[in-house]
Amino acid sequence: MTAPEGRVAPPVIIFLALAGLLACFLVYYTVTHRRPPIPVDSDHAGLVDPARCLSCHGPGQKRPRGPNHPLNDQCFNCHERA
Repeated sequence: MTAPEGRVAPPVIIFLALAGLLACFLVYYTVTHRRPPIPVDSDHAGLVDPARCLSCHGPGQKRPRGPNHPLNDQCFNCHERA
């Protein structure tokens, strides 16, 4: 499908519109997304080492990570310190 001289073909317009929408969504998500906080309580006070997190949240511990949690052991890359 070709467009008359000087006009943009419809597939290009559709592509540019979708790319613009995706860019808007990514900017919105980046601005509004909050990382999950680390609770403010005595169990989590002064956490600086992921090994301490995993002593409770590791496999077979009293509060293991859920099945949808990433297997990453770098807790502070995702969780926000209070």
